[in-house]
Amino acid sequence: MEIKIASFEDAETISKLANEIWPATYADILSGEQICFMLAQSYTTSAIEEQMKTGHLFFLLETDGLLRGFASIAKHTESAFKLQKLYIHQSMHHKGAGKLLISHVEGYCKTQGAVELLLNVNRNNKAKFFYEKMGYRIIEVVDIPYHQFVLNDYVMAKALSN
Repeated sequence: MEIKIASFEDAETISKLANEIWPATYADILSGEQICFMLAQSYTTSAIEEQMKTGHLFFLLETDGLLRGFASIAKHTESAFKLQKLYIHQSMHHKGAGKLLISHVEGYCKTQGAVELLLNVNRNNKAKFFYEKMGYRIIEVVDIPYHQFVLNDYVMAKALSN
């Protein structure tokens, strides 16, 4: 498994992977309508390119020449980044891919002077348990109005030691 920083040329590939991962990840959590809406809002090629232009840095996880996961971060405060996205293809679950990707992201954030990494995770998403195993703790419970939907999330954080 390899991790690299994405470029604008990778936006279409990220979009395609998101469209594979999202429906399977959220089928038991969100309505089909909300899944389609979220994909259209945040995971089209142009939406990903716009995120890159506004400061989101994407990391790609490749194995055997195939993109199998991605993460993105953005500066949150002077000393913290926020993990905006972390998705691993279902074929790579329980193989260390998520741990490798988030550890890489944390390492990058530390090189940029961050002392904390924050994230939001849906309260019904099993990924919460992964994040807890990786050392994240719940710091807030939020209900975020988002267009015609409400995002029911935990805000989680991890101190990044040097």
